[in-house]
Amino acid sequence: MEKKKLQKTAAVHLVCAQKLNSKGWSAEESHYIGEKAGQEADYCILPYPRLRVVVFYPQKIEDEAARLEKIRRVAAEVLSVLRKEKTGAVEVDGTAWRNEEDVLAFMEGLYLSSYVFDEFKTEKASGVEISLKANPAVHKKLARTQILCHEVNRCKYLVDLPFTALNASGLAKWAKKDASKSGISVKSWTKAELEKMGMGGLWGVNKGSVDAPSFTMMEYWPAKPKNKKPVVLVGKGVVFDAGGMNIKTGNYMEDMKTDMAGAALAMAVVRTVAQLKLPLHVVALLPSTDNRLNGNALVCGDIIKMYDGTTVEITNTDAEGRLLLADAVAYAQKNLNPALVVSMATLTGAASRALGSEGIAAMQEKADRYVPCLLQAGEYTHERLCFFPMWKEYEKELESEVADMKNCGKGAAGMITAAKFVGHFTQAPFLHLDVAGVEFLHKRDAYRGPGATGFGIRLMVRFLENCAL
Repeated sequence: MEKKKLQKTAAVHLVCAQKLNSKGWSAEESHYIGEKAGQEADYCILPYPRLRVVVFYPQKIEDEAARLEKIRRVAAEVLSVLRKEKTGAVEVDGTAWRNEEDVLAFMEGLYLSSYVFDEFKTEKASGVEISLKANPAVHKKLARTQILCHEVNRCKYLVDLPFTALNASGLAKWAKKDASKSGISVKSWTKAELEKMGMGGLWGVNKGSVDAPSFTMMEYWPAKPKNKKPVVLVGKGVVFDAGGMNIKTGNYMEDMKTDMAGAALAMAVVRTVAQLKLPLHVVALLPSTDNRLNGNALVCGDIIKMYDGTTVEITNTDAEGRLLLADAVAYAQKNLNPALVVSMATLTGAASRALGSEGIAAMQEKADRYVPCLLQAGEYTHERLCFFPMWKEYEKELESEVADMKNCGKGAAGMITAAKFVGHFTQAPFLHLDVAGVEFLHKRDAYRGPGATGFGIRLMVRFLENCAL
């Protein structure tokens, strides 16, 4: 069923409280707008003769990153109000705001908060058309915002899909969809090919499933890239995580359709880079399976051999994501000669407990020079990171008596030991982004949620645009 399109149109005027132009407003309206501005309201509503919203510029917030986030959040609130008014179209007039980035932030807030997951509802939500009247310089940059937000919302859709609608093979198909139109080449390996390649981590986790695994590579390689070696994004694609033989209990399994968020993020970043035609050689590796339990599933005490030959003792089958990531990272090390490896994953509950839904737990080895640029990108997009140490002493947690290493420590510093495990499989500069806690929200937070958030895409695109690779 197609989404309904409502006919009601609302106008949104972005204004500066200190420079209100009475032209176009009645005396009564001008008085009301001025009164609201004096009360330091974020916006006010004029219902007659047509629905109009007047949004005031947040001039008292001097910090640029904080101001942009405020604007995004106000935009989300405005759209929420207009949805309740059954508005079918929103016409934004941004000509009064001089700063281009401020206007684009408002549009970003509208686009991101316009996403609704109603795939399985009989009655679909009404679609909202959004348009902008602004200075030519803003319109030149608007395409970037539209592409970026479209890919964030596409990522949200994939993460929100239930396991019945998106298994590992389905994820590989989504990676191929429309990729060639943007100059992205895509290669996927079959289950038999993965076994022959020696992908013991991915193969081992898949032993408990009735569905085949998938391993997909998306590559954007423009004619004259700035980077001589590729940036490789490795995304965890566990389409459902039941925990394997260490089965999850209680409500811990409730949101496990989202355990492929890392793969969806990596996919979206490459697609965005390609559509923006950034001069960067970027690769996404997407190892994918579900983690269920049947007669052939891995059990504790099993020893598997990874892609690079490392033997791993399984001490917890619910620490499966790192096995997928490790095989993909090892593949990148051997075949792609990466300048930088970035793993993206909903990897540990420890990350969620440490930072909640406010930021990404980040770790790095040999990638110090990228940290300032990444932190700056995080502040600008309000997709913030907190870096945790990767001290050598944490490796002791992964020592095994019967194999080269264990797949899981005893619990302390769980997000760090998980990153240590994945980082073992590359010698390239390594960044690890644990997005557990930020990738899915049960309650709406402005333009994030409810449901999948796409948190990390805007951060990584900004990082790739601005960092010298």
